[in-house]
Amino acid sequence: MKKFERVEVGYIDTPLEKMNNLSEHFGDVELYIKRDDMTGLALGGNKTRKLDYIVKYALDNGYTTLLTYGAAQSNHGRLTIAAAAKFGLKGILVSDGKIPEQAQGNLILDRMMDGDVVFIDNENVENYPEHKAKVVKEMIAQLEAKGEKVLELPFGGSSPLGAYGYMQCIKEIIEQLKEKNLKIDYLFCGYGSLGTYAGLKLGALYYEADLEIVAVPVFPKPSSLEACVNLINELAEDLEISIRVKPEDLNVIGGMEDNIYAQPMYGKSSPESRQSMYLLAQKEAIITDAVYTGKILNAMLKNITKPEYKGKKVLFLHTGGAPSIFSTTFMDDIQDEIWNGKVIQK
Repeated sequence: MKKFERVEVGYIDTPLEKMNNLSEHFGDVELYIKRDDMTGLALGGNKTRKLDYIVKYALDNGYTTLLTYGAAQSNHGRLTIAAAAKFGLKGILVSDGKIPEQAQGNLILDRMMDGDVVFIDNENVENYPEHKAKVVKEMIAQLEAKGEKVLELPFGGSSPLGAYGYMQCIKEIIEQLKEKNLKIDYLFCGYGSLGTYAGLKLGALYYEADLEIVAVPVFPKPSSLEACVNLINELAEDLEISIRVKPEDLNVIGGMEDNIYAQPMYGKSSPESRQSMYLLAQKEAIITDAVYTGKILNAMLKNITKPEYKGKKVLFLHTGGAPSIFSTTFMDDIQDEIWNGKVIQK
């Protein structure tokens, strides 16, 4: 297999540990967690594994600016800006909509690291995708006129180069399981911009990991199985390995239309995802967000009560995202649930 080179954007070899209290709470199932919220860079998260390889490519090819896309509370945006700052580059996050009245959550961290956050107004705009592409093209041209060289990163850093980071994560997980003499039956992960799942799936096939990877969508209308297959096969081709997958090889749960775990919308929590977030915090003192990792957690907790999971060992991939909790997008939802009437005044 051909290999890509990396720089150390964040930490790898993140902990893999048993969740004893949560396992006891559910009974008849052993629950484990892979702590990719502990990758170190700017409060951590899974995108650092992708950025290890993307930043190496940028540095080797003379890029001075990393530009990417995401929601206002994008963890990928935060970590792209962080990686840029660490390696002397400029970081830019392009987001849809209007500038929020107040900086909160990830946006505060973006600006602390001197990242540029650019909002493109999407109200009353005909053919917004075309308009957005035009605005970004003009912005890049202006930067290049000043001598910058801009590398555009896709949403979530989900290129074949980025997905390779999670292909290598599977190798890391296999080694940790061997050290613990542990056999995992299921691994739950997110299915959003596709890079994390695509890398894990190809890695599981290449390194012959004896576990089932269960993908949980974070978009109510998830990216197509064909798009994921294309990313996996493109990475395999780039690596000069013979593995190829088909849509029927993928295990994506909850439906490809109106996905039951991704409601009500991307970037918005559900009561179920918040309750799952609270439960993990109460049982293990591990903090997730409520809109990405929290939805994946909720899907896992719903599924492990099914008969086929009885007696199985299940691994949850924690991809980070806790800084986004500290924004009104989420705080407004949880105010009544854990604060109003819940705090003691003496």
